[in-house]
Amino acid sequence: MSVDCAAHVSACIELDVVAYPAVRLYHTDGRMDRYRGPRKSAPILAFLRRASRPVITELSPAALAEFTSSDDIVFTAAFAPSEAGLYEAHYRSLASEYHDQFSFGLLLPVSQQQQPSAVRCRNNVDGESYTLTELWLAGALDELVAQCTAPLILEPGGRKEIAELAATAAARAGKGIVVHFFAAADADKDAYRTEVRALAKKYADELLFTIIDAAQSPAMPALAGLPDGVLPGVSVENLATGQLFPYPRGRELSAAALETFLGDVVGGAVEPWDGSRYGEVLHDEL
Repeated sequence: MSVDCAAHVSACIELDVVAYPAVRLYHTDGRMDRYRGPRKSAPILAFLRRASRPVITELSPAALAEFTSSDDIVFTAAFAPSEAGLYEAHYRSLASEYHDQFSFGLLLPVSQQQQPSAVRCRNNVDGESYTLTELWLAGALDELVAQCTAPLILEPGGRKEIAELAATAAARAGKGIVVHFFAAADADKDAYRTEVRALAKKYADELLFTIIDAAQSPAMPALAGLPDGVLPGVSVENLATGQLFPYPRGRELSAAALETFLGDVVGGAVEPWDGSRYGEVLHDEL
C-alpha cells in the first residue's frame, strides 16, 4: 500500500512519517519495521526476506554455510553450554537492534562437548570475515558490527551525506585522499564496484573510495571537474588541500589504470583541476 503524504497529511503524522519517501513493514501482530536502506528493489527485497525470518535463525551445522551466504552481512554465534547465559542475551539484544539491516543466526550445540564461544560476521559484499572470541570485553560486539559492516566503497546518498563523509574522512588519520566515482546507471556502478574492490581493499588504510549517484546529485560531477554529460567518471579529492584531480577523459577506467593515476596524483605528477569547465579557454588578465 502507498500513501501520498502531500494529500493525506494527517495519516502520515499519525504514522510518525517525518520524511519521505519512507518504507514501513507492518506485521499482523502490531509490530512495525522501518526500512533504512536505499530506495532500490534489491535491498528492499533483502529487507523483506529478513523480516520473514525470526530475529535470530537457529541453525544446525549442516545449514550454516547456506545461511552465511544468504545476505550481504551475516552474523552467526556459537556459545559453549556453560557460557550461553553470559553472552547470548547480549547477542539477542544486538540482533533485535539490527535485524532489519543484517541477518543473525545461532548455531545450536550438537553435544555437550565444550566448544569455544564466538560470534562471527561475514561481509559477502567485500568478501571479508571477522571472528570475535573475547566476548567478555566491554563494547566488543558493537566494535565487531562497526568493523564488519563498514563498506570498502562508500555510497553517500546526497550532498549532505557527501559533506559528512568528507568530514569523517578528514578526521581519520592517513585518509586524506578520496576517490569519487560518478555514475547514473546501476550497471556502471556495479561494474566499477567489481573492478576496484580489490584496489579499495589494498589501500583501505590510506584511501576512501566512493560511488556517487549522479542522477540523485546531478550537479556534483561538474563540481568535481568532470565534463557535463560525460558519465561515468572519476575525480580524486585531496581533503587536506581541497584540490581535485579529474581522471583523464577517454582513458580506460580499469583498476590498474586507476592505481597508476592515484600514484601520479600522490607523487605530484598530476596538476590539480583549475576550476574551468572542459572546452573553456582561460585568459590571463590584461
